[in-house]
Amino acid sequence: MRLAGLGTNFDDSGEPESTIIQVRVSHREDWLQRVRFTAAQPASWLRHARTLRQAAHDLWASGNEHERNPGSELGTTVLVHWSSPDSIPIETGGSTRDVCFMLFGFALENLAKGIIVCRDPRVVTRGGLRKWHGSGHDLPRLFDRAAISISGDERELLTEIARTTEWKGRYPVAMDFDKVGGQDRVFGHTVVSNVWPADQYNTLCSIFERAKSTLVEALQHAPPLPENYVFES
Repeated sequence: MRLAGLGTNFDDSGEPESTIIQVRVSHREDWLQRVRFTAAQPASWLRHARTLRQAAHDLWASGNEHERNPGSELGTTVLVHWSSPDSIPIETGGSTRDVCFMLFGFALENLAKGIIVCRDPRVVTRGGLRKWHGSGHDLPRLFDRAAISISGDERELLTEIARTTEWKGRYPVAMDFDKVGGQDRVFGHTVVSNVWPADQYNTLCSIFERAKSTLVEALQHAPPLPENYVFES
């Protein structure tokens, strides 16, 4: 409302509206600064990577458990099942393998991006994060930028995991059909592979530990950002 004879608007509490707007802007800016510092803290990326890594581990274990106990998955019914008591089941990750590998891919992304942020906090701007190379899920390029050493076979695996994080762990097909290949499940097509999922999982575990060590080392040598750090526009 406006009080007669005065040129300043007041709200119902009697506070000048201009003051309230300034307070709201101040609170908003304070909140955004906290968000920026969270994004610029490598420890934030490390913590999230560990959470995703744990989720991938849990899903791998439960997927294999469902494989060993047919009918234990939601919505499944087994009429007849037999297995040799001496047989040792092969770990494949079960029907949730792609989702497990997707989470693993996200964990590796967080490690690589945490290293990049640690070494160059200018990646974090006042309005958000600068765009990563490619789609942001391109693990080989992220690992190159983070200077994490990987072998040729590991690079090939990360390329496949990047496909999983982009679409394979979330959708039946890619938005761009040209990205769907012979290694993907498609109606009327049988997938044949000479790669054991357990070997892939173990390799991802090794890559994760190496990338985590690189991030922890970067954390130890990086000076903390001052409280008055000014993020670029």
